[in-house]
Amino acid sequence: MSASAKKSRAAVEQRNLIVPQMRDYDELGLRQEWVPHLMFFHPRNVALKSVTTNEFGFRNTTGAKPGAPTALLVGGSSVFGIGATSDATTISSLLNATTKYNWHNFGGRAFNSTQEAILMHLSNTKKIDGPIVLLSGANNLTRSLMSGSFSKMFGAFFHQGLFESQMRSAEVGNRVLARQLMSGLSRRFGVGKKQRAQTASLTSPHTAASKAESYATMLTVFERDCEYFQMLAKHNSTSASFVLQPFVPWIQKSLTTQETELFNLLDQEAEGFSRVLNELAELKQQYTRDLQAICARTGLKFVDLNLAPEMQQPDWLFVDRLHLTDAGYAAVAKLLVRDLSL
Repeated sequence: MSASAKKSRAAVEQRNLIVPQMRDYDELGLRQEWVPHLMFFHPRNVALKSVTTNEFGFRNTTGAKPGAPTALLVGGSSVFGIGATSDATTISSLLNATTKYNWHNFGGRAFNSTQEAILMHLSNTKKIDGPIVLLSGANNLTRSLMSGSFSKMFGAFFHQGLFESQMRSAEVGNRVLARQLMSGLSRRFGVGKKQRAQTASLTSPHTAASKAESYATMLTVFERDCEYFQMLAKHNSTSASFVLQPFVPWIQKSLTTQETELFNLLDQEAEGFSRVLNELAELKQQYTRDLQAICARTGLKFVDLNLAPEMQQPDWLFVDRLHLTDAGYAAVAKLLVRDLSL
């Protein structure tokens, strides 16, 4: 075993001592499935200690109330609930317990806003008589700062270079593709093997001009996706809101001992990601203004949870820079109830 592999394994073992539930999310990630339209999604009918999924791969929620209006919580892996110790401590389940609605968990790991919209469309939910809440934002900006191709129609998604290169090679089987995909997923905001140059054949280094173009394209695609959510809300005579998710680079937070140790472990395994982290922090104000303007144009209510004092307290809220602890998810659920009058 190489020195880097030993270091990676040691870091994972140390992380698992602090947040043992992450073992289940690692296993879930390794079983990720290739699916039409979405590219990838969670495995179906999973029953692990910390997480379960239904026949379609959606995470199960608890506390459903017979006959209550149906509300949708849409987003990426934080909506899915990476880091929660059980299905009951995800945001959607907590909202079931504190509001009059039945909340469905429409979270997709590593999804951008277009994949989130497609997931909504594919679900073919017939009855939406409660609010639609999109809790998202980090993935779109992060992907726009990473090298890789992008399109004004298709946007860009995580592991796009892997997909594009492998679609040109029929020699690599599905299991190999899945392993490559999930090794990248585990590295993005968690601890895993060091990143390899998966997209080297189709990407080039970001120049200032290409970054600006990628950022502008990302905003164009995001506005299109917001228009879809607003259209869906109007069709169902309900409301749609966009909530900028809490993300450590965007929060003035005093870190706990656990958060500091977990972030240090992450940094050891994702050394090349420090540049992106710096850019994420630098762009926060501009990005927030741009998202707020888009929401105003499309009719979505806008909320930025990164400004909430509750997210800036010296409490243990994060298992990594994006995903939350049970206490973190509880704080977010309370903020959504308050700020969106749920």
